[in-house]
Amino acid sequence: MSSSSTPSGGAALPTTPVMGPGGNPVLAYIHGPVGLRLPDVAATAPEHFTAAAEAVVADQQEAVAAIVAQAEEPSLTNTTIRIDQAKEPAFRLQALMRLFESNLQTGDFGTALAAASQLLVRSRLTMLLDGQLFARLEAVPTSELNPEDKRHHELMVQDFVRAGVRLSDAEQARVAELTADLDRLEKAFSRHLAADTSALAVRFDDAEELAGLPESAIAAAAERAGQGGAGQGGYVLPLLNFTQQPQLAQLHSSASRQRVFEHSISRGCRGGDHDTQQIVSEITALRAELAQLLGFRSFAAFTIDDETADSADAVGDLLADVLTPAREALEAELAAVYEQYEPEQIAAHDVSYWLQRLQNEQYGLDPQQVAAYFELGRVLTDGVFYAAGQLYGVEFRPAVDASGTPVRGWHPDVTVYEARENDRVIGLVCVDPFAREGKRGGAWMDQLVSPGRLNGERPIISMTMNIAKPAAGQPCLLSMDEVRTLFHEFGHVFHGLFADSTYPDRAGTAVPRDYVEFPSQLNEMWALHPQVLPHYARHVETGDPIPEALVARIREADDFGTGFDTIEYLAAALLDQSWHLLESGERVDDVLTFETAVLEAAGFSPLVPPRYRSTYFAHVFGGGYAAGYYAYLQAEMLAAFATEWFDEQGGLNPEAGDAFRRAVLAPGYSTDPMATFTDFFGQAPDVGPLLRRRGFAPRHDSTN
Repeated sequence: MSSSSTPSGGAALPTTPVMGPGGNPVLAYIHGPVGLRLPDVAATAPEHFTAAAEAVVADQQEAVAAIVAQAEEPSLTNTTIRIDQAKEPAFRLQALMRLFESNLQTGDFGTALAAASQLLVRSRLTMLLDGQLFARLEAVPTSELNPEDKRHHELMVQDFVRAGVRLSDAEQARVAELTADLDRLEKAFSRHLAADTSALAVRFDDAEELAGLPESAIAAAAERAGQGGAGQGGYVLPLLNFTQQPQLAQLHSSASRQRVFEHSISRGCRGGDHDTQQIVSEITALRAELAQLLGFRSFAAFTIDDETADSADAVGDLLADVLTPAREALEAELAAVYEQYEPEQIAAHDVSYWLQRLQNEQYGLDPQQVAAYFELGRVLTDGVFYAAGQLYGVEFRPAVDASGTPVRGWHPDVTVYEARENDRVIGLVCVDPFAREGKRGGAWMDQLVSPGRLNGERPIISMTMNIAKPAAGQPCLLSMDEVRTLFHEFGHVFHGLFADSTYPDRAGTAVPRDYVEFPSQLNEMWALHPQVLPHYARHVETGDPIPEALVARIREADDFGTGFDTIEYLAAALLDQSWHLLESGERVDDVLTFETAVLEAAGFSPLVPPRYRSTYFAHVFGGGYAAGYYAYLQAEMLAAFATEWFDEQGGLNPEAGDAFRRAVLAPGYSTDPMATFTDFFGQAPDVGPLLRRRGFAPRHDSTN
C-alpha cells in the first residue's frame, strides 16, 4: 500500500511505486488503495502478470470458500458484498492488463497477458458456476434493501445465471471450456491483427506519390520510414483500424490511393501467420454454441438480452429506419460527383477522394487550411476542457508530483491531468494521443481505476487516440474528424470521471454497450458549437480566430458525405449481426464469401465496403462489441435527442449541465439507464432527432 494525495487542494500526487509480495509491481498496484497512483510500467515484466493472476486466482478461491462456509444467514453484507470483495483484485488486474494489451503491446507481454487472461477467465467462471455460492446469493433477502443495493444484488444474480449456473454439470463444463476458448481466440485475433496491420504499413519511394497530403504528414511519413533501420528510406503510411484510411481522401494519385486501399482491406485475409479468417470462423461457431447452451437462439439474442435494445428484431428495425434515407443520400452524393467531374468510373478506393474534393470545392474547404485552426493542445485545453468547465464546473491541470515534476505516464507521449472541482482532485485523466508501434489502432477511453464508495477510490482514466505524430518541432494539427473524435472520447471520460456509485463494477461506463456511446456522441455537439468553437479555433501561426465565413462553410459541409459514412457503418453493423445470428451447429469456413453474400443480399454496393471487414473487425472479434456494433446507432439516437434538449436549454447552461451530470452521467449502471434517461427528459427517445442529426431530415432551429 502507498500513501495517496489527500482529497483537498494543494497536495501533490504520489509517484513512488510500492512493491507488493515478492516485489511484484502488478500485485502492488491491484492491492489497494491505489490513491491516484499510476502503475510502475518501467518495473513491470511479463512474468509479473502471470504471477499476479495466479495469486489473484488463489485468493479468490479462498475467499469464495470462506463465504460458502459461513454459518450466518445470508445477507447483503456477508454474501453479496463479500463476493464483490473477492472479485475486486481480478477486476483491477484486468483493467491494468487492458492498458498493456492496447497501449503497450509487445510479443513477450502479449503471450504473458494471454496466459493471465486465461487464468482469470477460468477463475471467474468457476466462481459464477459455483452452485453453493449461488444458492447463498439467491437466499439474500432484498425487501429491506435500498434501491441501489437491491439493483446491484439482482444484477449479480443475473451475472451468475447468464454464466450458466443453473445448467447441468456437463453443460457447465462445456460453458467453461467455450468461454476460455473464446477468450484465447479473441486475444489471438487482436495480436494477429496488430501484427498484420503493422506489416501492411504502406511504403512509398517517391514524395510525388504522396501529393495531396499535408507537408507535415509527408515529413512524418519520411521520419517513420527512417525508423526502419540502416538503408531504409522513402515514406511509410501506417494503417488505422478502419477500411477508409484518411489518406484516401487526400492523395491525388489514384494509383497511390489504390495501394493504400488494397493494403487496408487485405488485413487478416492474405494467408500467412497473421491471417484471421479461421479465427473468425471458430469464434462465431463457438459463440453460437455458447448462446444455445445458455438458452438463446443465437449469440445476437444472448447479447441484446442484456442491452437496452428490446430485441434483435428491434435492432434490425433501427438499422432499416436509417438505411433508406442513407442510401438516398449516398446516391445524391455520387450523382453530384459525376455531374461535377464526369469521371470515367469511380472505384472503391476513389469514392472518399471524390467526395472530399467535391466538398472542398463546393464549400471552399481546404483540409490543410481548416487543420491550421485546430492544434491539438489548444483543442484539448481551450476546447474540450473549456466546455467541460463551463458545463460541469470541472477544471483540468497537468498533474505534478511533490517536487513539482510532471507525473509520468506509461509512455513519454502521455500527459497526465488532474481533474479538480471546488479545489479538490476528483480524478486523473491520462491522455495518450499519438500512434506508435505496440499500440492498437483507433480511439478509446478506459477506466484504469474505477471509483466507488465501496473501495473509496477516485477514478484514473485513460484516453487514447492514434493521431499521426508530427515531425520533431512541428505542431500537431487535427482534421475536423479528429477534433470530433477528441470531443467524443472525452464524453466517455466525463462519464467515468463523474461516476457516483457504491459499487466500482457498476460505475461510470460500466453500462450496456448500446448506452455507453451515448455520453460520448452527445459530447461531440460542443466541437462546432458557437459557444465553444471560437474559444479554441485559432490559427496555429498567427493566433487569429477562425473566420466566421469559414465556420459557416464547415457547418454547411457538415452533412455532406453522411450518406457514405452511414452506409459504410450500416454495412459493418449488418455484418456483425449476421455473424452472430448463426445458430448452434452452423459454421462458416469461407469468411469472405459469407461477407459478400450478406452485403449483396441487403443491397449494399461494393463501391462502399463496410467500415470494418470481418478479418479486421476488432470491435467484434477482439473488443467486446460482439453482436453490439449497432450500439453506436442506438446510442446516437439518445445523443441526438439530448443534443436538441441542451440547445433548448441555451447550450452551455451550467444548471442544465449539473442536472444532467448528476441525474444521467453519475449513476452509471446503479440505475436502469433507459429508465433514468426517460425520467430525466420526460419521454422516451425516437428516431426523428437521429435523422435530423445526420442531415436526413430538416433540422430544428438551434444554436448548433
